[in-house]
Amino acid sequence: MIFFLEITKGQSQNSNYISIDHIPIVVRDLDYLKKELSASFHFKVKEGREHEGIKNCFIKFQDGTYLEFITPIDSSQTIGKYYADFLKNRQGGTSLAISIKSSDTLIDCLNTKSISYKIDSNRIWKTIEPKNNDIFFIEYSNNQWEDSKINTTHLNTAISLKSIYILSSNITLDVKKYEAVGFVEIKKGSFFKIPIRHLVMGPSNLYLLDASKSKKIRQSFNKENLEGICGFEIKTKSLHAFNMLLEKTDKVTVEKKQTIIYVQDLSLFFVFTE
Repeated sequence: MIFFLEITKGQSQNSNYISIDHIPIVVRDLDYLKKELSASFHFKVKEGREHEGIKNCFIKFQDGTYLEFITPIDSSQTIGKYYADFLKNRQGGTSLAISIKSSDTLIDCLNTKSISYKIDSNRIWKTIEPKNNDIFFIEYSNNQWEDSKINTTHLNTAISLKSIYILSSNITLDVKKYEAVGFVEIKKGSFFKIPIRHLVMGPSNLYLLDASKSKKIRQSFNKENLEGICGFEIKTKSLHAFNMLLEKTDKVTVEKKQTIIYVQDLSLFFVFTE
């Protein structure tokens, strides 16, 4: 089931939505990944912990956005099982976490539309996860909280998770789905000669790529039927400084205004911009 949040007449569609908050990425070998993120990408990796059947680590950015890398360690627990089941198909990005202003407002809307959901919370945040969807919402108890400069200062000068790329087998339906949770479509275009639909939410960009015309990307990952999250744009202070750190391989494409790196095992590409 794909849910749509219908907005009452006169209500601003995106009034409760702030931006993309973070992306969970499931991996088989977390220790190996941490070394790669540090040695090859020159990120500062923040250690996570074991909880709810998983172990994790993070790449945190100055604007509060982040990437979360997860490996399941106990599939008898609900969250551990979710990621273990995802790994049966592939590694990679699993869902969009969207930052919201008010969890109560969202819950009222879900209840009105008889949409079932799951709530989780602690002293830092509350999450609301509608059933059978690849989106969940997060409200922070302290919206002014920022991670330390130690965790958000990267040798590669990265400062923000700016954009998400998603391979879509039905772009028209997916545009409606993401518009329903606060994204606004601004234009159509192309990326690697692939037709895309460009949506925004606050400072965040969401690019939906036509999966049927994404043969080059799928072949790069050896995944002919790949759908879902396939890439990220990371904004840097200095693209030149980042490029000077990189080892040049056939998986790295340096262009005038962006550097693209394919991570085949994760079925993801990273686009670094300035």
